[in-house]
Amino acid sequence: MKIKKPIIVLMILLSSHVHAQKVSFQTFLSEHEKVEKLDSASFGSPYEFIENENLYSEFLPPTNDDCPCKLKDIRWQKGSYIEYKNFIAVALLRYCSDYLDGNDEWFMENEGFDYMLITYSRDGKMIDCKTLCHSGTAAYAIGIKASDDGRSLLVEQKTLDDCSLLVQYKNLVYTSCTRKYTLLSDGKIKESITIAPHKETVDVLSSVEQFSFEQFKAYFHKQDKHVIDHTLFTMAEEDKELPFESCLSLIPDTVDTKGWPREICWNPCQYIESDDLFYFFLITDCRFPKEGYPYVEFLVLEFLKDGTFKGAKSVYHWSDDMADVDSDTQNTMVNKALKRFFAERTDNCPQ
Repeated sequence: MKIKKPIIVLMILLSSHVHAQKVSFQTFLSEHEKVEKLDSASFGSPYEFIENENLYSEFLPPTNDDCPCKLKDIRWQKGSYIEYKNFIAVALLRYCSDYLDGNDEWFMENEGFDYMLITYSRDGKMIDCKTLCHSGTAAYAIGIKASDDGRSLLVEQKTLDDCSLLVQYKNLVYTSCTRKYTLLSDGKIKESITIAPHKETVDVLSSVEQFSFEQFKAYFHKQDKHVIDHTLFTMAEEDKELPFESCLSLIPDTVDTKGWPREICWNPCQYIESDDLFYFFLITDCRFPKEGYPYVEFLVLEFLKDGTFKGAKSVYHWSDDMADVDSDTQNTMVNKALKRFFAERTDNCPQ
């Protein structure tokens, strides 16, 4: 039986393709920088990807239980390698474009990097592999220190306990653990805990200047006409926000409970003064609420004459799921709400 020429050509092409996919261990190593000692810089720079990484599948560890990512979201990056007498060690980053750690709701892009240490025999057989730590979003912090001989890496991993802390005016609480990874003479990687898991608090508030009442008041425009209508919600200065984290000594961050505090823009408007109180008018704008749709809120804040916060009242709320209203209708609604609000006051406030 004669084999037709097109079939022979196809078989040759397929055979060539198979052989083209098989690459040597040295070719794999050529993707990485040769170094004399491993340290924190040995893992390479983020986003320096290996081209055609599928060619090196024989030398890359399979995705297993230590990686929550889907295979389609994983890329391997260029790192470094060091040659020892009995083995070769490679340090590199495993990138994941969608790190499935349950924090997707807190980050627009929940990407991450696993710091990998892999050892091979001289002919390219994998001996051992360890994931040392993970970085990426603000949910993680790491520290890597090398021993003088480069045979050991001391790795600190910090993981934020609750990512909602990032959108609140609160200090950050991490669980921290330090491990030591040592390259043994046979190429195995010894792992040991040097500092057991414990809590660490990162103070993000003490360095923030807290306003005096006079500094706070300076962000608003005093309305002397005492006209109680929607014009009290005219912004004091266009595009000038009130830095709310500097007002925490004056106003509780629970004034607007529908949005996460750091996701709310506070736009100062006018203020008026009665015999006993100050009334501050401002508009909050929240693009990422705790639930539901983005919204704006017209608030009135009440303060005693000594600057003590007395209370807050919402007089108008609109969210993206509500029907659009024209400016005249909105002004009428605000006017009525303000009239009701001040009708309840007994401090000789303007009517």
